[in-house]
Amino acid sequence: MASYPSPHRDPLIDSHLQQVLSQRGKELLGLGLICAALVLALILGSYSPQDPGWMAATDAPVRNALGRVGAAIASPLMTITGWGSWGLVLAPLAWGVRLVTHVGESNILSRSVFAPVAVAVGSIWLASLVPGEGWTQRFGLGGLFGDTVLAAVMTALPLTQTVANLITLVAFAGTVTLYLFVLGSSLPELRRFGLFLLAGLVLSYAGLLSVLG
Repeated sequence: MASYPSPHRDPLIDSHLQQVLSQRGKELLGLGLICAALVLALILGSYSPQDPGWMAATDAPVRNALGRVGAAIASPLMTITGWGSWGLVLAPLAWGVRLVTHVGESNILSRSVFAPVAVAVGSIWLASLVPGEGWTQRFGLGGLFGDTVLAAVMTALPLTQTVANLITLVAFAGTVTLYLFVLGSSLPELRRFGLFLLAGLVLSYAGLLSVLG
């Protein structure tokens, strides 16, 4: 049976154009994440306990910057995780910047999925802190979730000041470690950041000495 060679066809999109389109697509996705993070920051930043929510019904004027929609989003987030909900702003903002700048964006899927875990651990750490005078909520800084988990841990362990301080320290270390992982940090980045801080400290000290003569 005779066979006929198939004619050679060039691809519709060459490799260079594919790479350019992929980069522009990542940049657009990054800009979208940055915008979403800024909108969520606006919602959380203008949160007011007096706004109507899933646990409060009131006819008072809505103070949230995005109106009732923003209040409906901010109320459950702040009630459940407290200030830990700001981690939901930090994660998309950091990954959006990485996608726009093309720095370490390859790990976005494998690391960003652990953002809820980082938020949860952060809420536990915040629950171990003493709220300031301006905090008027009936729950702690970590929301109902942080208070519940912290209470369970404190019940299972001897209730002493040393144990309480140790829990706070461990929760803080776990929060920092998880966020460094979730935000895509690497050892070279941490090393460069450490050198940057060290150089800034040295220059600040040298400037202070020059001012003092």
